[in-house]
Amino acid sequence: MFAGWRDRKHERDLRLATELLSEGDHLMTRGSWVKAEQAFRWAVDLRCDRLGAEAGLTLEARSRLAVALIGLSRREEAEAELRDLVVCCPAVLGEDHGLTSDVRIDLANLLVRKNRLDDAMELALAVLRCRPAPDEFGLMAWGTKLRVYAAQGRHREAADEAQTLREQNAQVYGENHIRTLKAGADRVQNLVFLGEYETAERECRALIDQHGKQDQLWLAVMNALILALNGLGRHDQAETAARKALKQEARITKPGGDWRVVLGLGLARSLSGRGHHEEALRVASQATAEALRSPGVRVSLMAPIATVTARALLGLERLEDAEAEARRAVELAEPNLSPIHHSFLEAATTLGSVLAAQNRRAEAEEQLTRCATAWREHFGPHHPRTVAIEAELATLRS
Repeated sequence: MFAGWRDRKHERDLRLATELLSEGDHLMTRGSWVKAEQAFRWAVDLRCDRLGAEAGLTLEARSRLAVALIGLSRREEAEAELRDLVVCCPAVLGEDHGLTSDVRIDLANLLVRKNRLDDAMELALAVLRCRPAPDEFGLMAWGTKLRVYAAQGRHREAADEAQTLREQNAQVYGENHIRTLKAGADRVQNLVFLGEYETAERECRALIDQHGKQDQLWLAVMNALILALNGLGRHDQAETAARKALKQEARITKPGGDWRVVLGLGLARSLSGRGHHEEALRVASQATAEALRSPGVRVSLMAPIATVTARALLGLERLEDAEAEARRAVELAEPNLSPIHHSFLEAATTLGSVLAAQNRRAEAEEQLTRCATAWREHFGPHHPRTVAIEAELATLRS
């Protein structure tokens, strides 16, 4: 009799754990990360008690918990959980099991955000080695790989990989699937960095029309559109787009993320482009404050914030302040960005422009010559930044 009761309780506990996982998934879609974490922890405890810590179903529950921790911006805890799962899953389930691939991809994407790019690439390639055919996990790992390329400043490779991934996703999921559209969003972001502003604008507008929703994918495409419009010198349109996106951001995202910072940078660039440097400086200062109090903001955003601030100060002819901020941008970029990354070169170029404005011709020429060489070698002689910096150098030397 006791054995029968124990068996029934065992079955009830396992059913409850499955229900808790479903409820946690639903809570995550609504942005209720705290409640989702609670549901997942309960499910983990139940499965661990009934099946053991290394049972496949327990590992599955732990993987969902790790995702909730990422959503809560508790990245250190999430990384510790995922690193243990990356060891346990292949040992228990095998190298080619879906959960093994899933936790590797989740850890890789987390490491991209923490700028640990070599480790992230190694994990993505491990998934791709096990999945040569383009299945669900192989396609997700492919997306991670292109994001590593982008973070390394290899924007042409990233844009080309994104186009191929978009075509593969369309074959597997359909043209309008979120993963297909996400690959398109990754592509336009890299086209902007490559200076292909007209193509980027055209593809951004097509993606917005195709998607037809205002969500985080829309924010990503709007951000690329803002950058493209600023690159084309259409700063008034960029400002309008930035204000529209910022108005919707609070409704779309949870507090503590980085979208308000990203879009604030787009607005500040637009305002500087229109000569509204005081307002640009105020918006950049708000972005700085937001970044400092938001644990979810990427470290790689801090250098662009300082660069935009330096540009506004340069426009206001506050040259000593502009130099200090530009040097801070370079210092922030050096440990967090590749030396050929677009944002690193923007910071270094801004410092050169500030030195030129101070009439420190020898220092400015040395700085700008290094930057011009890097822009030319890595982005090409016809990239708008290459053309602009070479014109600035010509004026400095005349």
